[in-house]
Amino acid sequence: MPSFLLRAVALVGVGLALALAIGFPERPEAGRRPDILLVTLDTTRADHTSAYGYERPTTPRLEALAREGVRFDAAYAPMATTLPSHAALFTAELPRTLGITKNGAVLPDEHHTLAERLEDAGYRTAAFVSSFPVDRAFGLDQGFEVYDDDFTDGSCPTKIEEWEGFDIDHGFCRRGAATTERALAWLGYGGYLKGARSEEPPFFVWVHYFDPHAPYRPAEEDARLFPTVIDGWLTTKTAAYDGEIHYMDRALGDLLDRLEDAGRLDDTVVVVAADHGEGLMQHGHMHHSLQIYEEDVRVPLIVRWPQRLRGGRTISEPVQLTDLSPTLLELAGLPLARAGVGRSLAAALVDAAPLDAERPIFLQRREYAEPIVSGHEVRGEKLGVRRGRWKYIEAREEGTAELFDLDTDPYEQRNLAESEPEIRAELVEELRQWASGTGRPALPEVDPKAEKRLRALGYVP
Repeated sequence: MPSFLLRAVALVGVGLALALAIGFPERPEAGRRPDILLVTLDTTRADHTSAYGYERPTTPRLEALAREGVRFDAAYAPMATTLPSHAALFTAELPRTLGITKNGAVLPDEHHTLAERLEDAGYRTAAFVSSFPVDRAFGLDQGFEVYDDDFTDGSCPTKIEEWEGFDIDHGFCRRGAATTERALAWLGYGGYLKGARSEEPPFFVWVHYFDPHAPYRPAEEDARLFPTVIDGWLTTKTAAYDGEIHYMDRALGDLLDRLEDAGRLDDTVVVVAADHGEGLMQHGHMHHSLQIYEEDVRVPLIVRWPQRLRGGRTISEPVQLTDLSPTLLELAGLPLARAGVGRSLAAALVDAAPLDAERPIFLQRREYAEPIVSGHEVRGEKLGVRRGRWKYIEAREEGTAELFDLDTDPYEQRNLAESEPEIRAELVEELRQWASGTGRPALPEVDPKAEKRLRALGYVP
């Protein structure tokens, strides 16, 4: 057995080790449903990817994917926090509805996830995640036969000394290359890399990369591509952030290359999306979770499937991560789940059907138990809605209201809340109706051991 597979078996948890040792149990026939590869990019803002026009070549592989697939130019995460955004993606419900508004909460079993739906339809399901905020302890493992969240040897860029005294059972994160290796090991043992499709069931594989998350320590190979032209703390941090995105793009490329070499890629629905963006001081805040400006919640979303989708297209109407579950179910020829906030984008992808440009996209900040976060005063909720060209954000308990025209002010620098009272009133009412219909969730309890790890990375104040 090749050495990298031996390492994969040794490092993957008991579930995967057993699967590799005893083979895959029999599953029901699923017909010619497509394989599905879902890739989520942690902390990746759309406007720092060259696939979305960024001047630095941070994502050549995403650029190629966009040329061959469909790129959504206005895709939104519901909030700038990892676990709630992923929970929304897998359930087609917004975090406020789920009651999951911060990391460390647990997705209840009663929510029937995308992975469960696909597993029920005969898919082999496996997840390979790269950081503790999406650990199986938080419920995202529902429907996955294999859930690989062992970060013991993942070369996490954050020095372990920073967590000295914390009880970290199996590491906090791992590099993208390690996650790619584990995913390829599972695909190989399942027979998915041996060539064209035969009789094996289709796969649904979720791969989550964490690399662009702070503290931004790219490999030298990637860092030297983005030198700091003007010395300064922010320019240095930004260059390092870009280097991490480039590294992650390489890890994704290795995964796609191996599937292509096996003749598997063109009949695989490939979806790449980010869970949220990253503030780089555009609104006085570094990192994420605290705000819902465009840099925090506007994310890349690209879908490629040459068998059914005409590539090289761009869809400009706003969509959100909650749309991915119904979209993938419909593309797989499966009945859609009960009506939720998520809408299938399959017709737009396959037939170029127009989407609703005025569809409201609702956003929220996570709730904090502490009054000061990263030097900013925080009180209560912050909610937002985008409808068409307009975006409205309010934090009632902080006394703030902001209205932006994204067509003329995409970076949200001019607050028009006072000069456009009619537009503001319309969006206030829309936001009120949504908020009253979902209810304000109570802050969930966080497991004490989990809280230590999350606090170490700044997730818990």
